[in-house]
Parts: sequence; C-alpha cells; structure tokens
Amino acid sequence: MSTIQEVAKRAGVSAGTVSRYLNGHQLKAANQDRVEAAIRDLGYRSNYLARSLRSNRSMSIGLLINNMLNHFAVSVVAQVERQMELNDYNIILSGFRKEQDIFVHKLANLIDRRVDGLILFEPIEDDRARKLIEQSGIPTLSISNPLPYACVDNMLASARKSCRKVTRRMIDMGHTRIGILAASQEEYVSRERLAGVLEAFDDAGLPRNKAVVRIGDYSRECGYRDMMHLLNEDHVDCVFALNYGRGQGAQQALSELGLRIGQDVSFACYDYLDTKTYFHPSITTVCPPSLEIGTKAAQEILSMIKEGRLGTGRTTYTDEDIAWLPSIIELNKE
Repeated sequence: MSTIQEVAKRAGVSAGTVSRYLNGHQLKAANQDRVEAAIRDLGYRSNYLARSLRSNRSMSIGLLINNMLNHFAVSVVAQVERQMELNDYNIILSGFRKEQDIFVHKLANLIDRRVDGLILFEPIEDDRARKLIEQSGIPTLSISNPLPYACVDNMLASARKSCRKVTRRMIDMGHTRIGILAASQEEYVSRERLAGVLEAFDDAGLPRNKAVVRIGDYSRECGYRDMMHLLNEDHVDCVFALNYGRGQGAQQALSELGLRIGQDVSFACYDYLDTKTYFHPSITTVCPPSLEIGTKAAQEILSMIKEGRLGTGRTTYTDEDIAWLPSIIELNKE
C-alpha cells in the first residue's frame, strides 16, 4: 500500500501538501492536479480512522429520508452518494416514513454518530428537531421540504414556477377549463404545484374555479379513478397531472376509453423516469431535477463542512426541465 510520502514524491510536493489535500484544503490548481494524478497512479487509499482523528471528522454524512420508494428521492440519494464517494465520504442512510417521532429519534441517532453533515429529505417540522440541530453545531441542509430554521439551509425544485408555465401554455392554446390531478395538500411540494397552476389562471385573468381540481393520494389507482371523474362527470378535455403515480393512472384511463393524447385530449404530467420520449404520443412533461439537486446538495454540504459554515436559513431553487412535446391541442386555430 502506498504512503503519503510516496504520493508526495510522485507529485513533486511536500507530504504536508498531500496531507492538506486529504483533509479538504484547497491547493493551488497545479499542485492539486499533480496530487490527484499521483493518488490515481499509485492507487493510494488514506487511512480513514487516522484521517478522522487528525481532522476531528467522521468522514460521514447523515442522510435522513422520508420515503425510500419515492422515485425522485432515490435519484437524489444516488447522486449524493456518488458525490460523497468521489470525496472519500460515506453516507449513513436512514428513513422515517412520515412518522414525526421516528424522524426526531433517527435525527438524534445520526447526531450521536458524530456525522460531519446532515442532509434531510422531506423533513418534518418539529421544535425538538430544531433544538437538536442547533445544539449539534452540524451543517444541515433540507431538500424538497423547507425547514423555517435559522440553522438549516434549504434546497428546492422550482415546482410552482414549472406548473405555472405548463398551465399558462394550456391557457394560451385556448383551454380555459382545465382538469387538475393534485395530491394531498398537506405536503409542501403538492401545495407548491397546485399554487403554480392557480397563479397561471390569475395571470390570464381567469377565475380560479376554471381549474377543476381533483385531490387524492399518490397512487396510480387514485389517478385512474379521478381521471375517469374528470372525463365522464366534469367533461374536461385538458388535464394536468401533478405527480407521477396519478399521471400514470390518468394515462391508463385515457387508453381504456380510446382517447388519444394530443388529438382528443390535451395532457401534461410529471415524470421522474425520463420516459417522455419513449412512447407515442409524446407528452409534455415536467422532470424534477434529481441529478442537479443531488449534486448541488452534496457539493454544498461538503463546502459547509470544509469551511466550518453552518446553515443560515438560506433557500435556493433549481429549475425543473420541461419537455414541450405535442400533447397540448391548440384550440380555435384558424
């Protein structure tokens, strides 16, 4: 196994320079490139225990996630894990399944493990959690659901902005009565998406009751039932499904009724799996930026750790990708 001294000799720098690099310090660009090349060439692996003792770091990140079956969450976590691996960090992954007491208990466990940073995915607002984070002095980042704490920074997708754009496109294409398949309004993301839809009606000078809103759970089955209601009872011919499962159920209902997207019905949806161009007809799709948010979250928490910087209550947004595909019919076309 190679040593720091051998890495230093190959890179043409001092052992102290290599040590500073391994402990997260920024080097001059030329020196950093040489050190990284030497590490790769020699296959050097630092001793994690010795390194953590020297730096007073555990070289681990606590990642507490609400739902491990959520497509968006899994994609974000995978990207965070990749970035951590590239920086010689491990992640300790734990779930809490929307249970408030479990969330607080597992947060305390991660803090007790002396993790260097915390990433919380769809955390629950709880004063016990706030006190734990404040007292720990651990850099903390919340994803998808903002926490209103001065000690936590938030990283969110621009869901409201995306839904406003798609709905306004539907209105501009001549649709003034639009069916909306929304999820439970107890959750921040669901509220943001529906708020964006309603703001588009405000922008166009249309009453909000022109949005025919059906609220249900995230399942495909519920999306199917609500889509049938929109088509057979509410008699809409333009629908925006605001989450993945409900969108899949809606497409099943359209297929069974023999209705063609982009010809008989205008349709747009969310899709986490980037399948928007795989099928015919192609569907206007909002794609949450899981790779971008995962990368940014990992880079930000690592930066906070290296700089000794705690959260300040700052919130940053990442734009969602909208694939504008021919699924929205233009009405009254001359």
